[in-house]
Amino acid sequence: MRDIIKIGVFNMPWMREIEAMEERTFTMGKKAMALFTAAAMLLLGVSCAKKGGSPDLSEKEKETGTQEVTTTVIEEETTEMATEHISPVETVSAMIGTQMTDGRVIGRAQGSNTAKFPLADLIDEGDRIVSFTFIVYSGDGTSNIGEFKGGCGISVEDKCPAATHPGWFQSEEFTAPTQGTYGEITWNVPEELKDYIHESGEVMFGYWWGNCDSLRIENVICTLERTREVPVDGEGFTKSGESVSYSEGEKTVHIPLDFIPDGMVPEVVTFSIASGGRLGKFTGAYGISSSNGEYVSGDTAVFTNDSELDLVWFVPDKAKGYIARNNELLFKYWWSEQPTVTVKTVGVKFSTGTGDYPVPAVQPISEVATEIAANNANGFRSANEIVSEIKVGWNLGNTFDSYDTGKTGLNTEIGWGNMKTTKEMIDSVKAAGFNAVRIPVTWAEHMNGDDIQSEWLDRVKEVVDYAYNDGLFVILNMHHDDYIWFKPLESSYDSNSARLKKIWMQISARFADYDDRLMFEGMNEPRTVGSSMEWMGGTKSERKIVNKYAKDFVDTVRASGGKNADRTLIVTSYAASADSLALNDMEVPSGKNVIFTVHYYAPWRFAEGADTAFTESGKGELDAKFSELKQKFIDKGIPVIIDEFGCVNAADAATRSSYYTYYISAAKSKGIKCFVWDNGKMSGDSSFGIFNRGALTWEGNILSAIMEGAK
Repeated sequence: MRDIIKIGVFNMPWMREIEAMEERTFTMGKKAMALFTAAAMLLLGVSCAKKGGSPDLSEKEKETGTQEVTTTVIEEETTEMATEHISPVETVSAMIGTQMTDGRVIGRAQGSNTAKFPLADLIDEGDRIVSFTFIVYSGDGTSNIGEFKGGCGISVEDKCPAATHPGWFQSEEFTAPTQGTYGEITWNVPEELKDYIHESGEVMFGYWWGNCDSLRIENVICTLERTREVPVDGEGFTKSGESVSYSEGEKTVHIPLDFIPDGMVPEVVTFSIASGGRLGKFTGAYGISSSNGEYVSGDTAVFTNDSELDLVWFVPDKAKGYIARNNELLFKYWWSEQPTVTVKTVGVKFSTGTGDYPVPAVQPISEVATEIAANNANGFRSANEIVSEIKVGWNLGNTFDSYDTGKTGLNTEIGWGNMKTTKEMIDSVKAAGFNAVRIPVTWAEHMNGDDIQSEWLDRVKEVVDYAYNDGLFVILNMHHDDYIWFKPLESSYDSNSARLKKIWMQISARFADYDDRLMFEGMNEPRTVGSSMEWMGGTKSERKIVNKYAKDFVDTVRASGGKNADRTLIVTSYAASADSLALNDMEVPSGKNVIFTVHYYAPWRFAEGADTAFTESGKGELDAKFSELKQKFIDKGIPVIIDEFGCVNAADAATRSSYYTYYISAAKSKGIKCFVWDNGKMSGDSSFGIFNRGALTWEGNILSAIMEGAK
């Protein structure tokens, strides 16, 4: 049986409907009967709900801190034999607002007057977008913007009849008033586009004219309608009455999640809030706190002239993974026109859950202390310490990663045109100023069944030792196997996972006694080659399989003996993508000493040589991505590197030098260290080479620029 519920975010009487709601009875198994019993026991310990009463707390309740709680559990009749419980499903719809913070500056000049933002940070698949509002300030902070003139665009499916270009819709030029140095520029998305927009796309904001030379885009706000089919085994309701200020303390209301039965999982939460006057632009966030740590959502933002709001949160799977002991809902208040707001009531639709939720990548304080003691005992540094000590890294590209070369055995090392690697080459890398080397290796063509050929592993070890004995940090990986056999598909997961584990068992055994300067990187760019989403973040199913592979890799190395239990390991997203879609679904395995990496050749048209100018807009694109990586990983204790980046030899040397300096310096400012991709090609297509391995000479200006950025 399915109920259809529409929840309006702007002052809908949701909670009054809850108080008047009658229990519904379905045919279920014994498990849900236990839920009913748990709920009944819970209600014995709390005050009775006041039917039709005021949503405010009584004076006595305020004094004692008692909350008014109502719990409705959908009951099943018992049968002779227990059956697997299937939660009833409700279709729930709500108008919500999401917000991303950017801070990018764009000018009026062509080439630097647009900015694109990933939809994955604003919407989920299936959402229908109503509008975007861009919060802008004059670039210098003092000039009046005057009348804004510009346009917007958005990615759409190729089959969209309203597309102005393949895969894209560009709006007509429009104008909007601003308020001095501040403006709220709203673009209402045409109805004919809404069914053709997906989370893998982008939205563009363009500034054609105004009174100031540049604009700073502080926020992007998306108003959308979200509809989900939600499993619902019951509903809980509590009155809070707690107020919160945006200018004091932690700006958070904590709501103990004791008004739903133990073991239940929140699916949809509605916070009803009130204030002393017009809210205007409200911004805040939601979260869950427990013994597993704290999850906080992205920002929500709503424009309203009212003093009350119902704010709906569809609880994501990542948040559900935090449900454990001492669970609390969090309501966070960032800003509105009112200094304080009051959380009047909270309603929760809950279910028994699936149990298939990401494990939070956090460590209890006790484990952190144990880790530090263990690392100190064996001389190993933590992953964060290693990243902080990396200056800048270099890739031995198109060498051991070569495949399908027409050569066999050890000769594949030179199959893509590079010379056999010598100790003198690696010595030159160190002398140039690099203190880290990444050695990409393709294993598939050098295996007998699942066994790595000994001569290949011996040769790889020989070159690893060149760098290791030079005192360099070394990354050893599994590289172009993703072209040959390794796929992130459910249908091939079991066999691919088994082979991945066997490869890393053998590598781990060979290098078990190396110290912490040797790191293992489990996968290169795990993806489905040739698929429509290959370079666009993949599908949700593919991203989930990549997460499973990452855990398989980490667990295998940790259990392999020697010093590998403490070794720093490196995991990546689908296709090593820095797209927000891939980043948002990345689950870094829990535990110590794990680095997250992406490959980020950006701005892409400059990196590949189609454009030969490194513009202010390009710098802004880099800044935004580095900030995103910091916010999504580094700020949560997960160190980040970019172990492939670079640009081909298309622009002049001065421009390329400027690019390398800016890229490395900007990444470093966010705590991210970079590895230059060098494939040995000094000119022509894919000419990422900066080191002539035969002559042992460098592109002098480029090398100086790299070292300048790494200072």
